[in-house]
Amino acid sequence: MSEMSRSEPHYPDGLTMSVIEALLTEAEETATPRSQPTWAVLDGSAAQRRDRRIARRAIGAVVRALPAHLPEGFAAGEVA
Repeated sequence: MSEMSRSEPHYPDGLTMSVIEALLTEAEETATPRSQPTWAVLDGSAAQRRDRRIARRAIGAVVRALPAHLPEGFAAGEVA
């Protein structure tokens, strides 16, 4: 095996800096522009709705997990 000179660049995958720059330029030209955020995102109402949904789901999971028991005597018609 011959030893390569340190001053000579080695590109095992064939991607030289000029090829990489050409690929980046092509990608920038073909990329679609990003859409603007909606007002719900800008004013924070979307985050508030998301937080409320998360809280409702968490509460719903807790309520479903708790067993429902009637106090003794309640079913028999006793009144306190």
